[in-house]
Amino acid sequence: MLSNIEGDGNQQARRPRDRIRIDKIHHPTYIALTKPRDNENHQDLSPFESMKNVFMLAAFIGYNEEKRVPLGKDKEMIFAWAQFSPEEDVPLLRALALAETEDVEILTDQDRILTIAEEYANGGITEIQKQIEDMPGDRVTNLVHLLFNWSPYDRLISTVF
Repeated sequence: MLSNIEGDGNQQARRPRDRIRIDKIHHPTYIALTKPRDNENHQDLSPFESMKNVFMLAAFIGYNEEKRVPLGKDKEMIFAWAQFSPEEDVPLLRALALAETEDVEILTDQDRILTIAEEYANGGITEIQKQIEDMPGDRVTNLVHLLFNWSPYDRLISTVF
């Protein structure tokens, strides 16, 4: 871990981890979901603009499905904390960590927030793989189908209408 010196130089404070990690085995899925692929008759658009977007959806699917899976020993760093939007992503990640721990102290602990999100993303990425990448047809259509048929949306829509 990196550390920086504060005050008189006798105290060391640890900097929060700022790299987002995934299990290396899932890295090809993250890459595939952010790149177009060639089909017989047309180019299949990438369903996600960035690995950050894949990660965010995977974390919330993992949470919803109660699949928190610790990362293994072989990890891949895929992006930095700075890629998270402070107005959108960071509050969602903090809410996820708060819902998991029910401890307000976690709201200022970036390391623990990341660990929780990484573990839920590790559990949720397999569902994204099955529902988007492995399904026949266009991946963008598969993503829309996943989102509109995902049980939290069903519950939300049924309460509105």
